[in-house]
Amino acid sequence: MPNPTHRTPLRDHVRSYIIQITYNFICADYLDAQYMITPTSYVQMRYLQEDTNDVLLKDIALWPLRVVEGLPTQDTDNDCGIFVMKYMEASVVEGPVDWKSNQTWGKDMPRIRAELVASFCRIFQSSLLKENGFNF
Repeated sequence: MPNPTHRTPLRDHVRSYIIQITYNFICADYLDAQYMITPTSYVQMRYLQEDTNDVLLKDIALWPLRVVEGLPTQDTDNDCGIFVMKYMEASVVEGPVDWKSNQTWGKDMPRIRAELVASFCRIFQSSLLKENGFNF
């Protein structure tokens, strides 16, 4: 049986990142395109603990944060949000993620942005059609 995992996308005053908690382990994974754990990350862990106090028996705020190695890294300072979305997309598949196969995200960013815009447009168009009584 797979380990129950919770992924939380977070944003501090500068960057976006993900904290991934796998409940069977006493550790939280930190997914960040710049490989930097900041003091804000630990504050976020405390907030997560407060939000899950009634659900979890363990104090996750005391767990060490472990940087996930081998993640694709960003080449610019303004792609962190898209990297977080791509991390989420890659990590929801069954089994371990092969991060090495995703190392081209930085140079593929124009294509990734275009795919994202196209996806949003399809969702928006679909919701407009449904709003106006067109069901397919």
